[in-house]
Amino acid sequence: MIAPQMIDEVRRLLAEGRLSQRQIARATNVSRGTVGAIAAGRRPDYRSSRRAVDEEPLQPTGPPRRCPGCGGMVYLPCRLCRARRQKAKAAKSPRPLRPFATEEPLTLNLKEEHRLRYEEVRARRMSQSAIAVESILPLPKGEGTEGMRSFSKGEGTGGMR
Repeated sequence: MIAPQMIDEVRRLLAEGRLSQRQIARATNVSRGTVGAIAAGRRPDYRSSRRAVDEEPLQPTGPPRRCPGCGGMVYLPCRLCRARRQKAKAAKSPRPLRPFATEEPLTLNLKEEHRLRYEEVRARRMSQSAIAVESILPLPKGEGTEGMRSFSKGEGTGGMR
């Protein structure tokens, strides 16, 4: 990206009219195409669009008021309502889910030595993911909880409460 000061310099030299576009490009170390786009007005003004984003009214604009959307006492514009709108928008177009590791493997045409290594690594990862899932999901009551310590009564907390 070209520095805004450089674009201003190109515009100034173009307005003077003493140098050709080629000479301006050589003097400012900007491509001739860029100088031509600036001269023709085809190059967008990135500074004004950046200013518009920076000046977005997310800062409080006065004393707290009731939000017309959620009814909360907030500094307008209400950030909660904005977050809810963004969340609803994202929910309308969900990203595709990645398949579970438990699905069947892809059909691969591998050499025998590579296929064996693939199956070995896949079996190891499947067992690791099964262990990880078991550690995350709660077990049904009465199943596999015999050797576990209870933390509900403050036991096993290491003396911290």
